[in-house]
Amino acid sequence: AAFLREIGYLEPDPPLPPSPAANYRSLALLLTNRCSLRCTYCYAAAGDLPAQELSEEHGRSAIDFLFEQAAAGGLDEVVISFHGGGEPTFAWRLLQNLTRYARAKTPPGGRPRPVISLTTNGVWSASQREWIFANIDRIGISMDGSPGTQDRQRPLRSGGPSSPVVMRSLAEMDARGIRYGIRMTAAAPWERLPEDVAFICRETGAQALQVEPAFNTQRGQHRDPPESEWRAFAEAFLEARRIARSHQRRLHYSGARAGQAAAVFCTAPFDALVVSPGGRLVACYEITSEAHPLAAISNFGAVNGGVVRVDQEARARFHRLLAERRASCADCFCFWSCAGDCYVQAFADGEQGHLKKSTRCDLNRYITEQILLDMISQGDGYWSARRSPDLGAGAPADGWEEELYGD
Repeated sequence: AAFLREIGYLEPDPPLPPSPAANYRSLALLLTNRCSLRCTYCYAAAGDLPAQELSEEHGRSAIDFLFEQAAAGGLDEVVISFHGGGEPTFAWRLLQNLTRYARAKTPPGGRPRPVISLTTNGVWSASQREWIFANIDRIGISMDGSPGTQDRQRPLRSGGPSSPVVMRSLAEMDARGIRYGIRMTAAAPWERLPEDVAFICRETGAQALQVEPAFNTQRGQHRDPPESEWRAFAEAFLEARRIARSHQRRLHYSGARAGQAAAVFCTAPFDALVVSPGGRLVACYEITSEAHPLAAISNFGAVNGGVVRVDQEARARFHRLLAERRASCADCFCFWSCAGDCYVQAFADGEQGHLKKSTRCDLNRYITEQILLDMISQGDGYWSARRSPDLGAGAPADGWEEELYGD
């Protein structure tokens, strides 16, 4: 009884995680579907489709809308993210102009203050690098590890290696003390992942790493993995996680967030305005075109004639699908951590596609279980957030990485 009291087992449960805010607090601008790389697994098949670029008028209108929402909600800060589909720096003048426009919206010392975030492949010229360092508040780099893996999975559009220029960008950020995170994509052969994480820990100063598996064998597609593949990724991830911890780094996989509790997997469909290159308002940055299988349920309106028009009925209908999906997971021990999972990864086509379960559920449960056991082992028989808040899941420890990776 004394032991149970000591570890807090007899205390009431903590309050339930809050539901996400329905008001807009951030903006993600998907500037273009063009890219300087030809990643073998690219979810958007960037560079393969007819070129699209967000119009500057649409970008300004979206920024105006965000500031109006922030002022009405009394927010001190808003986040404006430049994200994929393609590589944001490929629309260089647009990126610069919209950043300046957002900065000019707030007078010196006024509110709300814009926080500018950039998710990028790190393939920059010297002049681009200087401008990014001077003007961007948060930088997330998409890269996959050692030169062998990086150059095989993320070649330049010419087919040449991308690792030299990316490593130069990382080295420059490290030399200047610029904080950044790395988002990795793992693909077969899975046994390379621990080696790639070790390389990043040795050669870069990135403290937060996120890795997601790509089981697809073709650009622009997702595929449910057979058990042999998801188990191979899971074991590689767990070994890579041990390596990252030995280097005092955090390695995170979005589907297994043991030690965290959330009402939804991702808040973007609730409090983020996401604008595609064509000016559509969408639920996720992966919905870059109308050709996406989930585009029909993911569209929330559009920017037309300088006005942001939100289809609140479509938005509420999509929120109901997310709620139904999560309710169907009530008997799963990952209910509070996975929280229904990423809908782009989890939903299938069809009227009831949001309720179908795939092998990704097996993957998430297995990794979560192993992390829980590891946390208990590291805690000498039990784990609690109160006793050892930094021990376990390798998940983002603050809102910076959470916003950066869209989780």
